[in-house]
Amino acid sequence: MIKVIIGGLLILNSLLGFSQRGKLYMGYPTESYYKNGNLRVLRSFKEGQILGYKTFYKNGSIRSNYVFNSKGYHDSIANFYYPNGNIKTEWKYKKDVVKKRIDYTLEGKVIKGKKDYNKIKKCNDFLPYGPDNLRWAYNRAKLNSKLGFHDEALEDFNYILSKVKEEWIKQSPLRTMYHTMAIDYAATEDYENALIYNYKALGIEYNNQAVLNNLGSLLLRVKDYDLALKFLDECHRINPENYHAFFNKSKLYLETGNYQKALDFIEKTIADERSHKLSEKHISEEKTIWVTRGELYYILGRPDEAIKDLQKALVENPANSYAYRCLSLIYKSKGDHIKACDALSKAEEYKYDKIYNTNEVEQLKNDFCLAN
Repeated sequence: MIKVIIGGLLILNSLLGFSQRGKLYMGYPTESYYKNGNLRVLRSFKEGQILGYKTFYKNGSIRSNYVFNSKGYHDSIANFYYPNGNIKTEWKYKKDVVKKRIDYTLEGKVIKGKKDYNKIKKCNDFLPYGPDNLRWAYNRAKLNSKLGFHDEALEDFNYILSKVKEEWIKQSPLRTMYHTMAIDYAATEDYENALIYNYKALGIEYNNQAVLNNLGSLLLRVKDYDLALKFLDECHRINPENYHAFFNKSKLYLETGNYQKALDFIEKTIADERSHKLSEKHISEEKTIWVTRGELYYILGRPDEAIKDLQKALVENPANSYAYRCLSLIYKSKGDHIKACDALSKAEEYKYDKIYNTNEVEQLKNDFCLAN
């Protein structure tokens, strides 16, 4: 399949000339926001030329930053950060060419030898954009999306779209990019574009269980529960053991108040050990499998089991404000004033109220911690 993709792209590449990446941002707004009103992207322009941009997590902490030079190339140093502020990836650019890339674990150790990172390095060696570039841009976009670098993936995908006609894509091996773009747009909370590309993908691959599951997940995010369940059920018709769809059904039933059914589906999710790696890609997602089951255990009166799962979630992401909020409620119900207030302080530190557009943690602190 990869050979077919590369072959098709080589034919196409010969028809295309050089383009600067900075041109993709012409006409973009200087600021873009999450649904809760928090800043997501800040772009700097001068006389229509982009100078750089920064992206942010929903809690306001920086996610990535990039610098462009006067000719529209990525230039200088760029960083990508974990939610707790530690550097995840450092790039050193010179005229859009990646001269050096270093990836780090959450604990700050350098990641070496992983296949996906080595493949990205190979793509970087054949870029910037120019003749014979699209196959490397496509491969890099797919890899970056897989690793959770959604803005970076969309940058490459949108470059490709700027050079080819949509009808050509529909008939080419590149048509799978629509599905990936839908995932990337959903991750950046651009649900309008996510729906557009998910339905485009469905029009091409109507029996693809991944496309069906992701459309169900997207509809769950926008609270269209009935339609979401329809696509998740269709996914399970094709593959009754799809753990992604199990997870989405669990979240759906949790949100709609059917807690026992939600627990049944999260247990099925966790029974498939592949689901334990979901957080490696979605590093900013707070409602992970462990948080979901932990919250359900708490609701269903199993606090000790809930605490264990929520602590697992904090090992994966020490800045998980939702996990701390859940822990505070559990410790409060158990009468452990010190642990409850410590958890509330952590939830406040990692901006729970800002992320979820509420004053819940502030109110709990005032009522339970400051009043005693």
